[in-house]
Amino acid sequence: MWTSLGTDTEQAGLRAAGGRCRVVVLGAAAGLFLLGFLIGWFAKPTEKKTPVSPQEHMKAAFMAEMKAENIKQFLYNFTQVPHLAGTKENLHLAQQIQAEWKEFGLDSVQLVHYDVLLSYPDDAKPNYISIIDEHGNEIFNTSLSEPPPPGYEAVGDVVPPYSAFSAQGMPEGELVYVNYGRTEDFFKLEREMGINCTGKIVIARYGKIFRGNKVKNAELAGAKGVILYSDPADYCAPGTDPYPNGWNLPGGGAQRGNILNLNGAGDPLTPGYPAKEYTYRLDKASGVGLPKIPVHPIGYDDAESLLRNMGGYAPPHSSWKGNLNVSYNIGPGFTANYSTRKVKMHIHSNNEIRRIYNVIGIIRGTVEPDRYIILGGHRDSWVFGGIDPQSGAAVVHEIVRSFGKLKRKGWRPRRTVIFASWDAEEFGLFGSTEWAEENAKVLQARGVAYINADSSIEGNYTLRVDCTPLMYSLVYSLTKEIPSPDEGFDGKSLYESWYKKNPSREYKEVPRINKLGSGNDFEVFFQRLGIASGRARYSKNWNVEKYSSYPVYHSVYETYEIVEKFYDPTFKNHLTVAQVRGGLVFELADSAVLPFDCRDYASALSNYAHIIYNLSRNHEEEMATYNVSFDALFSAVKNFTEVAASFHERLQQIDSNNPLAVRSMNDQLMFLERAFIDPLGLPGRPFYRHIIFAPSSHNKYAGESFPGIYDAMFDIESKADQHEAWEEVKRQISIAAFTVQAAAETLKEVG
Repeated sequence: MWTSLGTDTEQAGLRAAGGRCRVVVLGAAAGLFLLGFLIGWFAKPTEKKTPVSPQEHMKAAFMAEMKAENIKQFLYNFTQVPHLAGTKENLHLAQQIQAEWKEFGLDSVQLVHYDVLLSYPDDAKPNYISIIDEHGNEIFNTSLSEPPPPGYEAVGDVVPPYSAFSAQGMPEGELVYVNYGRTEDFFKLEREMGINCTGKIVIARYGKIFRGNKVKNAELAGAKGVILYSDPADYCAPGTDPYPNGWNLPGGGAQRGNILNLNGAGDPLTPGYPAKEYTYRLDKASGVGLPKIPVHPIGYDDAESLLRNMGGYAPPHSSWKGNLNVSYNIGPGFTANYSTRKVKMHIHSNNEIRRIYNVIGIIRGTVEPDRYIILGGHRDSWVFGGIDPQSGAAVVHEIVRSFGKLKRKGWRPRRTVIFASWDAEEFGLFGSTEWAEENAKVLQARGVAYINADSSIEGNYTLRVDCTPLMYSLVYSLTKEIPSPDEGFDGKSLYESWYKKNPSREYKEVPRINKLGSGNDFEVFFQRLGIASGRARYSKNWNVEKYSSYPVYHSVYETYEIVEKFYDPTFKNHLTVAQVRGGLVFELADSAVLPFDCRDYASALSNYAHIIYNLSRNHEEEMATYNVSFDALFSAVKNFTEVAASFHERLQQIDSNNPLAVRSMNDQLMFLERAFIDPLGLPGRPFYRHIIFAPSSHNKYAGESFPGIYDAMFDIESKADQHEAWEEVKRQISIAAFTVQAAAETLKEVG
């Protein structure tokens, strides 16, 4: 950029040369006057101004380069046809993105393919649910597709609602309503109400937890099939119309989605290894995490027909009732007048191996080209993907364009930046996981940070950030530099509006930052490889807006128009998210000293240790009986806190002109996240290896701290062998204590 600015100035000087002779006399007189003025001016005492560093200058240029109008246009371009993973349309989009990233000026842009197990409905035999009479006649059938949104009636290749990777089958049986299908819901049914789901078809409403966890819970309860539906209580905001007049889910809309329980394995047939041509594959029937029973999603209009005549037990609590005009009786089966009727599922989806394509673009770093900052988000969508993922993909595109603009003007980052457009995220995070598996050795040695970039919006209330504690300080300082897009916060920073609207519950006077769970492409980088990770998007007011996610999630109604008309008409929130994501990448890639603060990790560890200890105090008698103590963990956390403080002091005194000293301390910061990785993984979940954070065993979307200890204590009172159960708690406490202490050792002064 400096070269470019210099060149422009020189050209301007040459253009002006022809007129100089005409004004030489006037110029001389003016020059004498100016000389006198300047002598007088510089004789005056002046205030010292802090010089703007070249890095700050370039960052400001980068942030100013990003434009809302560009993001809007990219979103439109990416949402005109469906881009289902494994289809030619999604390959064409990959090729388009590859070509445009090359035009933007990246050093290299490659398509990287993998052959993974995917799942599709059978066009000749559609999936549906029916109510049958005692003779097997179908009295009622659910819809085969969603009514198309206005303007999309002629669009082909819209996959009907289905549960990806459902088992095939046509089970029939009595219906049981299981609320959200959570662990506690099945406990309520089985332990308190005495309702046995074995051999039954269960119907669960979407929301609260990942759909795959619902299916797993139903399987464990003995169900022979699962029907998932979107209840208006969870997918319709009060006072808002269904799409297209509002942004609520219409009655005919249904949520697609995978129902795998992969626990970080990636492609079900190649767990732990990249799904390349040479890779050994498991048999299709024995793939990791595949459900064993049929599963199908429906809309709330169809759900009302299924639930209308439910008999059996009344709902145990008002929290089991949604907003349909039905009793929400549990069952099993229908009321006396309809007691001979049953529900039958017709599920014919097929699992097949198909090729997927990631787009991988690179800007090579100048000083430390062997240190990688990765910005990744997925490209595949269930249908049009107006929000998920293309609101994120459009932002990534604008970030790439802006980085390319700087590079064309002569700038390069200190470290290498890798941009990724992942494929097949919707089917189980396959594109990102397979790429990370293929490059695991290099990433473990060189990966500094991963910034995730799925949907940029899920609401329009305030910022939402989930990240490693290492990034807390970076996120807070960056958001103080970005103007707030929110109404009523003119002239205020994003940090100020974020803090006002969503203050932290754990730390004083800062905005809330959430733990990383899963359900998105950062999973393999953070939970398996131990690369510092973060994500940011605009979200809703979770304290007031109780509906799940956003209403049209994974339906045909996720269009460009719903974003442009209702969510972000000016695209100011998209731009803000671009500045947060892009700003994080810029700081991580170009700061001489990595902007990680290990003291924030110390605070988090202390907080999480107290939370898990307080949870254990529900079992004080058993803790005493089995001699369970958290002393070792608290001691390790105390040691970590002291070492982190000492490290930070040394970091403040570092000789920035000594590249080896800077590199050494940067590596200690980079490898800190890696120090929390246990190569053996968590019990029963070998690909979740982070000892401090993991996706909850009961909800993949949520993050759990000290997950090994938490899972060992979960429902411990019902374990048959109490001695064995508490021995496992003790084992998990010792693993956590060792890991925290070992991580502290990595921060000690070298030599």
